[in-house]
Parts: sequence; C-alpha cells; structure tokens
Amino acid sequence: MSKTYTDYDNKIVLTIPDEFIDVKTGESHLVSKKIEEQIEYHSENSTLGHLLLSALHYYLNPGSSNRAKTDQILHELSVIKMIMEQGNFQLNHSPKLNRQKENKSTKNAVDIKEVEDVLESFGG
Repeated sequence: MSKTYTDYDNKIVLTIPDEFIDVKTGESHLVSKKIEEQIEYHSENSTLGHLLLSALHYYLNPGSSNRAKTDQILHELSVIKMIMEQGNFQLNHSPKLNRQKENKSTKNAVDIKEVEDVLESFGG
C-alpha cells in the first residue's frame, strides 16, 4: 500500500510505494521505516523538494569528493589510533633542532622586572 506525502508550500506531492526497484541494479527493495520518517518530516517542514534533490544528487553521484575526503580522514585517524594503542609513538627530533629552539627562546626571553617597569612608567 503506497503512502502520499505533500509539501503544500512548495506544491510537491510524493507517493511512496511499499517497495521500489533500483534502476541501476534492477533489484527490488522495501522502503525502510527511516526513509518514511525522513520524508514525513520534510513534508511537514516544507523541505521535501530539498530532500528529493539531495537524494537524487547522492544517487547519481555516489563517489563524490566529500565522501572520498571523509574516507581518507577516517583511515588516517585509524592509523593514528593503531600507533597510539601499540605504544610505539615516538617523535624523532634531531638534537640540533632542539638546541636551536632553546637558543631562540633564550634570546627572546623578557625579564619580568623590565615589563613591570614599562607598565609603571606608562601608568599601567
């Protein structure tokens, strides 16, 4: 038995059957309860057109760049998690770089007494 959903503001009527045929594969699928809930939600909130266009875009472009980026990020996070769980996480800093950083920080170090004197002289 099919159900009809209406978005009155945008003049959209959508009839959903109990099952549908995937035109790419030719297989028949039942319409899930989650899909029905989403369609009902969007028809009540006058966004049914947006839902339909988004679904069509996703269906026609399943390998979008956003999905590829998300998959890559998830893969990198899983590698980081694996490294941390193994306990082999080591930072390879050369001693020369560390000494250079220390020298820069000592050159730029400011005496707190000098800061207080400057603030006092300018009324701070």
